[in-house]
Amino acid sequence: MKDGKFVEQAKGMERPLTLSIDIKDNKIVQIKSQTNDMSTLEENTLNKMSNRIIKDQSISVDTVSGATVSSNGILDATQHAIKDAGGNIHDFEHQVQKSEETNDESDNYAKWIKKPSHIDKVENTDLVIVGSGISGLSAAVQAGYEDIKTIVLEKNGFVGGNGLGVEGMMGAQTAMQKKAGINFSKQEVVENELKTIQYQADGSFWVDLVNNTAENIDWLQKQGVQFDRVDDYHHTCPLPTFHWFKGGRGATGYVPFMEKKAKELGVDIRTSSPVIGLIYENKTVKGVYANIDDQVVQINAKAVIFASGGFGQDKKLVHRQGWNTKNMLFVGMKGSTGDAYKMAIAAGAKDAFDRSAPLITNYIQALPLGNGRDLLSGGPALWVNQDGVRFTDESITDRNAILQSQPFKFIKHGYLVFTRKMFAKYEANLQDLTEEQQKSMQGIDQFADQDEERALRILDRSVKENKGNSLYKADTLSELAEKVGLPVDDFVAQAKRYNQYCQNGEDEEYGKDRKFLVALDEGPYYIARLDQSYAISIGGIGENRHFEVIDDNWNKIPGLYAAGIDSAMQYKEIYTINLGGSCCAHCVNSGRHAVMNATEYIKSLD
Repeated sequence: MKDGKFVEQAKGMERPLTLSIDIKDNKIVQIKSQTNDMSTLEENTLNKMSNRIIKDQSISVDTVSGATVSSNGILDATQHAIKDAGGNIHDFEHQVQKSEETNDESDNYAKWIKKPSHIDKVENTDLVIVGSGISGLSAAVQAGYEDIKTIVLEKNGFVGGNGLGVEGMMGAQTAMQKKAGINFSKQEVVENELKTIQYQADGSFWVDLVNNTAENIDWLQKQGVQFDRVDDYHHTCPLPTFHWFKGGRGATGYVPFMEKKAKELGVDIRTSSPVIGLIYENKTVKGVYANIDDQVVQINAKAVIFASGGFGQDKKLVHRQGWNTKNMLFVGMKGSTGDAYKMAIAAGAKDAFDRSAPLITNYIQALPLGNGRDLLSGGPALWVNQDGVRFTDESITDRNAILQSQPFKFIKHGYLVFTRKMFAKYEANLQDLTEEQQKSMQGIDQFADQDEERALRILDRSVKENKGNSLYKADTLSELAEKVGLPVDDFVAQAKRYNQYCQNGEDEEYGKDRKFLVALDEGPYYIARLDQSYAISIGGIGENRHFEVIDDNWNKIPGLYAAGIDSAMQYKEIYTINLGGSCCAHCVNSGRHAVMNATEYIKSLD
């Protein structure tokens, strides 16, 4: 690979960036921008991505959460520079070794309510909101209208959090639905959700949420939030509850408008300002400690609202949920490390961790991510465990996209078995994008053109590259089992039984719908290890209907509230995504009502 400076174009969210990439002694040594007037987000993204690429000498590094499009643009530009220098791309595609976390129950969260050794500055306010995602911004705008002095502290270098990638929210009997001629009762929504979770929730949480959705959407529109349409989310929901944000993302339809409105109302929003502790005295929350501008700041507040985005990036907590984190792909905000959960538990909050649910799907390291409801997520394929034995109905994704990963909590390894003919048919809309590109919520086009030849080209390339040793091809089922170390006789016998079910049109083991019974009738055959892709956690902090954090005796902890996915008491281990947008609707609702209730508490102290 020849030395030199290579000028490349990098796609960004709003505009392309011109990068100068230095290569010397077969290494990437510097990545700089030649674009003037870069925004803070662009600078932060370039700095983080260049550091990761140079440190690992890899273009398979993680993207910057919330800036995925720009991150992928930098990765693509670096790839072009390597090619222009005469290098081999495969030499720079190695992934950082991932290891499984152990469940260390010895963690002591007491440090989260301990006063720092020194304080550089002291401030006073009425309310602190921790986080600026969907719920944090909802809370911020509501606080502006309540006319209470409010500071929002955001850990990331930008506003929006996980909300940047959210596509829309649930509504019942909204003005948009009425205009579209959509009519169903609120009771239908509540009944559907409670049945789905086998009534393992206080139904009043659902009643409150559903009753407030129409007013919340009207309120959002008055703040400038833009919605495109309402439907049943690609025909996957039993009721048309899904209200799409403009452009299909919170980054374009929600976040900029809510941030602007909050600032207009006088709310003080500070980014790159992680909260490092909770001021907890005499069983009352009285503020927070935060790192702001390289200073340890004590912010005295009459109330604190947690809206920090959950713990989806804390491998230890994810493992505690029961997931095998080895080879797991974490695609959420890097700052979502459970800080709020840890502070709440340290302050004596009721631990609702056993209720927490993940937004999680299956993925194959060697293949591009799919749309969550394709061959790669189950459907017509065969799933077997480490013993070569089938363990569930593979088509459960057809009923709830999140269910696809649940059975994998109870086995050591799971494998997807399919034929070339099946792949061509059911993955014909698979796009020729890298894994990193598809981490963007905009990366996967659910309505991409059907192209079987393109799909097979992707398959052949993926088998050859075989990232993560996760995808193999063989001419016989016996050879296929040997590729991944499955018991050959048991696996072949299972495959033959499955083929018989397909021929008979009846699954005698798990009752799989006959439309998904597709036989492994002819080779070549393929087998892929299924790992999990984890986006966000939902829930963990115990609270009441007023979004007041409670202790084990259901007494409220004065001054402490939880909103968004830090709370979410209406779920139980599984995110009931079958009514699209319910989690986002909860985030908006809990953010607003946490502020309303906190305002009453604050005024009672005067």
